[in-house]
Amino acid sequence: MKAFLGSSLLCVTCLLLGASVARAGPVSATAAAGPPTTGTECGFGSTSAGGSGFTSASIGPIPCGFVTPFGNSISSSGSASGSWITGDFFASSGASATPEVGHGASIGSFASDVFSVVGTLALSSGTSALVTFGATGVSGTAVGSGVAGFSSSGDMIELNMIAGGPGGTSTTSVACLNFNLFSSSCAPDGFGLLGVGALAPITLTVFNGETLELDVTVKATSFANAVTSDQTANAAITVDPLYLTLPEGVTFDTGISGFLSGTPPAVPEPASLVLMTLGVAALGLVRRRIPARSAHSRS
Repeated sequence: MKAFLGSSLLCVTCLLLGASVARAGPVSATAAAGPPTTGTECGFGSTSAGGSGFTSASIGPIPCGFVTPFGNSISSSGSASGSWITGDFFASSGASATPEVGHGASIGSFASDVFSVVGTLALSSGTSALVTFGATGVSGTAVGSGVAGFSSSGDMIELNMIAGGPGGTSTTSVACLNFNLFSSSCAPDGFGLLGVGALAPITLTVFNGETLELDVTVKATSFANAVTSDQTANAAITVDPLYLTLPEGVTFDTGISGFLSGTPPAVPEPASLVLMTLGVAALGLVRRRIPARSAHSRS
């Protein structure tokens, strides 16, 4: 299991590092399925790096029959997709193992979106501004069946902003949902909650003419080890969508047409809040006066 996840994480790290070199950065997704040890039967992987702000990768389900011990059956699948234009991201993984002879075999699957974009900031007035990077919706499932401890699954999303290039200022937000799967990124003790409430939006001070890097990593991992009984594990995570809030007069040139064109969450301006409060109060006064008038007219 560790070898499988380690090789997958190494691949994802390479994608992330490679993405920050180019101005817009490649948009990458990775999916893998197969036994936790690499180089053995039924080990498969799929990686897709796309342009125009969108990409996807999918592999499986990969059925692996007659694995060691001879006669066991294992299967896994993984898929990932995402878009910097709509802000929607998705990753899923699934694994199942059935012991037919002797000790059971194990299998795992891994899916990840690793999207990185680097652009240039321009401020029409002032020397600095605050930008916010977050999500309006995050949901997912992480489940397993069979003997506890022999199936595990997990979801993770991480947002990151870096201003000013390598060595510049940065900020990160992480949210997780795990089932029997330890992750040092998730607190407490590797288990966490998933959702907008757990994934806090991140804010960073930026300056005119400097670079800004946005990274989003979305992972789904599943593992099944059929020791004495059938085992299944499934994980899925959906982000719908991400948003980037720029103050008036601030532009972010990424080279991707329609970059994060989704609508950020609406936050009423202070003046609007005052008007709304006065309107509600006035409505309450009107409703109280109507019955009084009706009673007076009857008398």
